[in-house]
Amino acid sequence: MWFPRAVLAAGAAALIASALLGAQAPPPAAQQQPTFRAATNLVRVDVTVLDKHGKPLTDLTRDDFAVSEDGIPQTIEAFRFLETDGQPTDDLSLPIRSREHAYAEAARDDVRVFVVFWDEYHIDQFEPAIRGRAALTDLVLNAFGPTDLVAITDQLTPSDAIEFTRDRRALAETVAKLKGRRGVYLPPRSAMEEAQLYRAGNVEGLRSQVSRSALEATVGFLGTIKEGRKAVLLVTEDFGPMGGPADQADWLRDFIRQANQNNTAVYTFDPRSLGLMSGVLMSVSADTGAESVRSNAPAKRLLQMVTENSAFYLLGYSSSRNPADGKFHKIDVHVSRPGLEVHARRGYFAPTLAAIASARASASTAEVPPEVTHALSTLVVSPEEADGDLWVGTQPGGGHPTMTVAWLPSSARTDVSIRVRAVSPDGRLFFDRTVNGSATFDVSPGEVDIRQTLTDTGGASLGARTTSVTVPDYGRVPIAFASPRVFRARTGIELRDIESNDAAVPFAGHDFERSDRVVIRVGLAGTLAPSSAPTARLLNKGAVALADLPLTRRPDGQYETSLPIASLARGEYLVEFRAASGSAHAQALVPFRVR
Repeated sequence: MWFPRAVLAAGAAALIASALLGAQAPPPAAQQQPTFRAATNLVRVDVTVLDKHGKPLTDLTRDDFAVSEDGIPQTIEAFRFLETDGQPTDDLSLPIRSREHAYAEAARDDVRVFVVFWDEYHIDQFEPAIRGRAALTDLVLNAFGPTDLVAITDQLTPSDAIEFTRDRRALAETVAKLKGRRGVYLPPRSAMEEAQLYRAGNVEGLRSQVSRSALEATVGFLGTIKEGRKAVLLVTEDFGPMGGPADQADWLRDFIRQANQNNTAVYTFDPRSLGLMSGVLMSVSADTGAESVRSNAPAKRLLQMVTENSAFYLLGYSSSRNPADGKFHKIDVHVSRPGLEVHARRGYFAPTLAAIASARASASTAEVPPEVTHALSTLVVSPEEADGDLWVGTQPGGGHPTMTVAWLPSSARTDVSIRVRAVSPDGRLFFDRTVNGSATFDVSPGEVDIRQTLTDTGGASLGARTTSVTVPDYGRVPIAFASPRVFRARTGIELRDIESNDAAVPFAGHDFERSDRVVIRVGLAGTLAPSSAPTARLLNKGAVALADLPLTRRPDGQYETSLPIASLARGEYLVEFRAASGSAHAQALVPFRVR
């Protein structure tokens, strides 16, 4: 039996801004937690010890280490040596089946996690990009083991779109597509870059901010999926203008703090020919327990990054001062044997008691609102719903509200049609006929039953369903949104047609390709509507606000946003419209999926 989806609003809108890169909701916590656990106040330090040949030492004991915090010796309460060469240690399936599978694997202490961050805004498109791709190709094909988890990301990829793989060939194919775009502004790659061009006097400053925000989001994301040591390979020439020396110092301090808190070593790789590396990049590596790579033969140096993460010691101590002061506490790790090179994080920031209480309170209230959950439920497609989508929306009319129904058959079932019958509970008939594209008709405020019947080319019924829609009394309510109407433009011609046509047919589907451009129109009605200015924003499926969306007023009084979605990662999102006047308020949610 076939039952089409019937919803009050369906469609999509998106805006990428630098805020989006750092605001994505973290992935669900992996079910399998790391095996190195102790008291909650235990400070964990992952230490790599190398001999003079750059090879990890594997025979040290607890007594060979000395740890101090702020110059005060600490007692090592937990000690473990972990050797992770990327080779299988059990019968687990190596191919990554899903993101959840990747997160579960990442949480294992015997699985190494690497992220290559390609900062295309600050890599020249010619020699540096070519050198960088060559070095990374050698790295992904030859350095990683079968169980290593590796992801490649850039400054425009939201953190929750980072995908880990163990497929070396797929990694090499991704590397081959990487580009350098230093000084290249056209064509813009995303809606965010279009916005940058409107502020052309500060494009480089904006690009610097975007790259740094994306790097911060990547490190924060890694902290949510693994407690143990992670490695980020930052490929960039520099970060461009970062304000004055004080601004640069502030960002560097805060980022190193974040990397150390998330136990992430940030290796830096400048793909230019041998020369002087940025002091910022050198500090990032040195202060996160990593190294900088600037060499005419970088492949060997990059291989060393993987080698350094193949064997390390997990040390744990309870701070003798048990600080909760919000300050940075320096950690020094020494080994008793001479001539060895020690890599470990330089310290940590202790949260204040107020910050701990705030984090607990935020966690306890971080539930998805039921209206968001309900809206997203319309994106779930059961097998019997695979023949098409039916959109039902209402608008204020001259004397009565109007209802619009739009039908979008699936590409696999173009031989079917839908008959819609709209009737009030007391039997008043508003509409009863086959819908080809869309149809609009008058209705009365209150409940309207929508009977949907799918028929084949011969008119035989393939199934039916009745749903109920509540039609607002737009002239009497204080404030209410009409059903948002969503339009999909796949070409520039389609976009111009939509923007110039007040009667354009709404798009009934929920799914969009990243090449689509989306137009959303929404009306605001009610006695208090003139005193309210509506707002719109993009939410992720966890109801976290990602970006504000601009609304313009059309001559017919409706509000409109027109945006590409090229830079949104695959996943589920919502556009939320809000309006308020005094104590009255209204909300409309538009769920959609990016394929």
